[in-house]
Parts: sequence; C-alpha cells; structure tokens
Amino acid sequence: MPTSFDPFWLFKMPFSGDVMPRINSPWFSPTFNFAGDARVEDRVVSEVASYGRQIGWLNDLVVKLVQGEQPDPDVLAKVTAAMQEIEQIKQAQASSLLRAAVEALDQLAAREPALYRQLLQRREGSAGA
Repeated sequence: MPTSFDPFWLFKMPFSGDVMPRINSPWFSPTFNFAGDARVEDRVVSEVASYGRQIGWLNDLVVKLVQGEQPDPDVLAKVTAAMQEIEQIKQAQASSLLRAAVEALDQLAAREPALYRQLLQRREGSAGA
C-alpha cells in the first residue's frame, strides 16, 4: 500500500516536488472537457477568474440567500463584473469567428469560384429546410 512518506524529501531541489502546472496551450485544449468554445473558456480562466474563484463567489451568494441574508456587496460586484467581462470575451470571439469565416469565403471565391458557388447553393438549400 503506497504512503505519502518520501524518504528522499531532503534531497529534492526547490519546486521539484509534486507540482501540477496549468497547461494553457491550444495543443492540449481538446483534452479538456469544455462546455463551450475552448478559446473562450481559456480566456475567461486566464483573464477574468479561475473556475474555483467563480464557484467560490457563487457559493458565497447562494449560502447567504438560502440563509435569508443579504449577499456581500463586494462578492455581488465581482460576479457582475465577471459576467460583463465574459460577455465581452464571447462577443469578441464571435466577431473574430465571423471575420475568419468572411476571409475564408473571400479566398474560396477568388481561388475556387465554382466551389464557392456550389457552397452557396448548398447553404441556400439547407436554409429553406
């Protein structure tokens, strides 16, 4: 049965023990189970607040409300600010996706006009269905 005792603890260099780094890399994103767009989720965690911090704020609010008390105004302000920042990130990502799609369609129209027309016809046919 394994134990947590390490007889060589004295011989380890600083920060060489059990370290669990957060890997924020597009190469690893598919391994995470994101509910939405992984790029949005990554920006939220790195720019707004970690999931743990967000859950902590929400827990504070819920517990106060269930106990019939007024929520802490500072916590409520943090949640409100986070919601606004997250919405801005979502809008920026959607805008970025639209820009990329338009650029891709422009390139397709310029390089492969027949495929471009075929795509438009297919999209028009699926829009009426």
